[in-house]
Amino acid sequence: MDVLADVLATTGFKGVLLAQLRSRGSGWGCGLDQSGTAGFHLIAEGTCWLRTAGQPPLQLVPGDVVLLPRGEPHQLTGDPDAPAVPYAELEAAHPADRDGIVDLGGDGPTVRIVCGKFTYDGDASQHPVLSALPPLMHVPGMSADPELQGIIRLLVAETTRDRPGARAVAARLTDVLFVQVIRAWLDRVGSDPQIAPRSWLTALRDPRIGTALSLIHEEPEQPWTVESLARAVSMSRPAFARQFKALVRDSPLAYLSRVRISLAARLLRETDERVADIGEAVGYTSEFTFSRAFARERGLPPGRYRRAALARAA
Repeated sequence: MDVLADVLATTGFKGVLLAQLRSRGSGWGCGLDQSGTAGFHLIAEGTCWLRTAGQPPLQLVPGDVVLLPRGEPHQLTGDPDAPAVPYAELEAAHPADRDGIVDLGGDGPTVRIVCGKFTYDGDASQHPVLSALPPLMHVPGMSADPELQGIIRLLVAETTRDRPGARAVAARLTDVLFVQVIRAWLDRVGSDPQIAPRSWLTALRDPRIGTALSLIHEEPEQPWTVESLARAVSMSRPAFARQFKALVRDSPLAYLSRVRISLAARLLRETDERVADIGEAVGYTSEFTFSRAFARERGLPPGRYRRAALARAA
């Protein structure tokens, strides 16, 4: 079982292209604040600077990708000291054209930035993937592996050419871009807790705990116990419980509960199955136990959660 793919699918994770910023000079600046919403920027042409609170300006060059998993407020500017104008004001003054390009004008070298976001169930601070990532992830295009470089080139091309279906292809490529950035980050941080706080995401690199995570995601409806999971990965119960907690920062049964509730939430959003049947499908022996566990995790009982999700989608 591909745990990362399963988590992204369960939470309805999808990439969305928002706009392209284009400028021909260095005096421009754009302020963005999408708190609670994951976003990214891909430098398609030219150079610019990224500013975030408490950090020195970061120069970005063609092929660089910046991922902000929890919508950290930031500024994109033409030079390190250029003043930044809120994006809403820039868009009002320079409406996007039919290709989604917000052209800021100017007289100088062209800068083009592809901007997008990711939609998903819930808030970024609670999302199982996004909450496990640092607030800012910068992947230099020149140091990226060939697979990521290939996705970057394709995404740049699809946002440049006027071809049928270009925006649809580019939107799908953003999903792949996200996974490739996660892979690059995991390869870079390794198992160093100073760089990457321990979580289920970094625990995937551990052969035995990674296998246990895969088993949970593959068959969450099974009556797993700490002992049965330990036995499945050839570990003693105490050693497995300790190592799982140390790497995942959660107990095996608490993690199992979250996986079950995430799957149940998806079924509530996407199907019209009865609440009791959904509870049974994800491993709960009674509707009461399922409803109580769901409300504890999501803040709403299953029925109210489904109605709220349908209202948002309408």
